[in-house]
Amino acid sequence: MPEPLPHTPSQPPQPPRASESSQRPRPSASSPPGAESTAPEGSAAAGSAAAGPAADTVAADTVDVRVLRTRQRLREAVLLLASRQPVEEIAVADLVRAARVNRTTFYKHAASPAHVLEEVLYAELDRIRANWIADTVAARLPADEIWERASNELADHLERHDALYTAGLAGQRSAILYRLLVDHFTASVHALLARDPHLLPDGEGSVAWRTEAHSRFVAHGEAGVVEAWISLPAPRDRRLFVSAVAAALPAWLVPGAPASRPGARTPEPGTEKP
Repeated sequence: MPEPLPHTPSQPPQPPRASESSQRPRPSASSPPGAESTAPEGSAAAGSAAAGPAADTVAADTVDVRVLRTRQRLREAVLLLASRQPVEEIAVADLVRAARVNRTTFYKHAASPAHVLEEVLYAELDRIRANWIADTVAARLPADEIWERASNELADHLERHDALYTAGLAGQRSAILYRLLVDHFTASVHALLARDPHLLPDGEGSVAWRTEAHSRFVAHGEAGVVEAWISLPAPRDRRLFVSAVAAALPAWLVPGAPASRPGARTPEPGTEKP
């Protein structure tokens, strides 16, 4: 009878040698087809190579979307609330409630409701100024027509936010809103004089002083026309606004004969005042 074979305990599987295929470098997720990573699979370097750039891009996109969504909510909320009451009377608590964000998030984006309103209005007013400057640089139209076009664009802006400007300017209720307009108009005249310094009238004092003084003079005048027009009962005749701005502009700001400007009238012979 043949002797039984000796029992040999089963051996645990041996780890593959470095030369086996399991140790062969594999392409990373970010590598193009056919490219391979030099880092062993499972290493930290391989993991970061596989997920790094793509994951970072996704994370950045997610943050950007959230930031943009928060800003949009704040802008919509401040326009709604400022259409009901002057911006000075809007509490941060009311704004964050309307925007559906918390107070901490709000202060990451703005210092006050007035700051949010400034961003919203200046985004539109900046475009009006850019168009006006572009027309001025192109010089394809007479200066008075360029101003008339800019005044019509400003009237569009005022009508688009009629409730807001009525709540803030009718009855002189919002000093902040008036100041926002004055500061923007001042910057616009500054921009014009920086491009065409020869327009600045002569006078006492430095160029810087005369630029600031004349810019603010014009800015307060235009803001005053806005306030007067907004205080009229609706519906308002926008032609009154455009013609009032054109007629009130100083001659040095609109080169050319005053009679050629909209709203300006040439006196009939014999009717001139001494």
